[in-house]
Amino acid sequence: MLKNRQEGILNLHGLWQTACLLFLFLFTRHLFEYFGYRLRLDHFNLYMAGIVIGSFVNMRLLKSYAEDFVSLGWYKTFRLTFQQLIRIMLLQLAVVFALKDTEVSRLFLSSYFAGSFILLFAMNKILPKHLCRLSFKTQVIPTIIVGSTESLASLDNWITNKANYGIELVGYVGENPCPPESEQPIPCLGTIDQLADTLEEKQISQVVVVDRALSAQSAQRAMAISQKAGCRVRIYNNWQADFQQRIIVEHEGDYTFLTYEDEPLENPINRVLKRCFDIAISLPIVAFVLPPLTLIVWALQRKQSPGPIFYAQPRTGMTKRTFHIIKYRTMHVSDANAKNVAKQATRGDSRIYAFGALLRKTSLDELPQFINVLLGEMSVSGPRPHLIDHDREFSEKLQVYYTRHFVKPGITGLAQSLGLRGEINEPEHLKQRIAHDIKYINTWSFMLDLKIVIRTAKAVIFPPKSAY
Repeated sequence: MLKNRQEGILNLHGLWQTACLLFLFLFTRHLFEYFGYRLRLDHFNLYMAGIVIGSFVNMRLLKSYAEDFVSLGWYKTFRLTFQQLIRIMLLQLAVVFALKDTEVSRLFLSSYFAGSFILLFAMNKILPKHLCRLSFKTQVIPTIIVGSTESLASLDNWITNKANYGIELVGYVGENPCPPESEQPIPCLGTIDQLADTLEEKQISQVVVVDRALSAQSAQRAMAISQKAGCRVRIYNNWQADFQQRIIVEHEGDYTFLTYEDEPLENPINRVLKRCFDIAISLPIVAFVLPPLTLIVWALQRKQSPGPIFYAQPRTGMTKRTFHIIKYRTMHVSDANAKNVAKQATRGDSRIYAFGALLRKTSLDELPQFINVLLGEMSVSGPRPHLIDHDREFSEKLQVYYTRHFVKPGITGLAQSLGLRGEINEPEHLKQRIAHDIKYINTWSFMLDLKIVIRTAKAVIFPPKSAY
């Protein structure tokens, strides 16, 4: 029910935007002609068709913002509007290219695109709440939650976001008697024993049963009473409370599975796209940047710390396969250093020679890893590979640690691009990095890889304090 309401608002919003963009196109044309500007639009209908197609493509884009669509912040509104405008522009320019229309006015198109951005931004910011108010003003659904006071905290954001869709939260009932009023986040309406009377008295239309907060017997009883009273029943299964990780529901025909990961990179098309991106970046670097840089590193190494230029070390890659990561050597060659191979580098580490410290600070010591990327052992972006000994150590501290091996390790990663790099000396540091690695696995997109690369390039020029 709620999903259909949400989908309906998204579609209504998209249709209104389509109509307004068409009106703006007509208005801009008449405005130019009114001021005496002679326009040549021999294929006017095709340009209008381009707007319609672009708008329908944008309707699919709206679904990715469905979670908080009615209350988008300024940044998300700007990002959504920019993405919508790009699609409209590409469709219009595709019409120009296909028709080889050299007579179309650039000033006219530029004015229309500028006006479209302002119009789309205003509509994205203002229209959703008004559409919800008009659509659900007389279709409010009084709702109660069957659970506990502890379970209400996990539903707080859901309650806030869905109020715009006509969901009116009346209160909750639980297995135990109501606590003192000062401790109640929302009104307590009694216990499950009183549920039937409460549903009738408050004219409740929907019941949300928090399954994990109740015994199996109480949950079944609450659902039976609610169905008998003619209420919509929704079951909220809060597995996150037990496993501290997001749970995803997968439907495969008649079968329903709960899983931790979404994994967009299991799609072969996404894998090909990512591989092409890896080759497009790594091939020029290996061909044109590494040769002269290697000569410079060799010359300075020879003076400050004689020994091999490169340093190869076993790391764990995708599906726990072992490979040898390639770096410029940044530490002195000695038996003591060889024994301390699993020791993390620290600030002011005596094992690091002077130029090696600069290589590490600017991340230039990582550039030979683009050879690993060309060999298919690594990717440009992904979870950073740790020492094998550290893999074992970290997996003991965090049960979700090995999830990061579902994708290829990266030269840089989401955590590193956000400044989370350097020594891991506190459990919270490890937890933050792994959380970002898992987020990357579950939300991968080409644009995310692009953002990571741009942020990393910035960090090379302006190294964070954690770089050493």
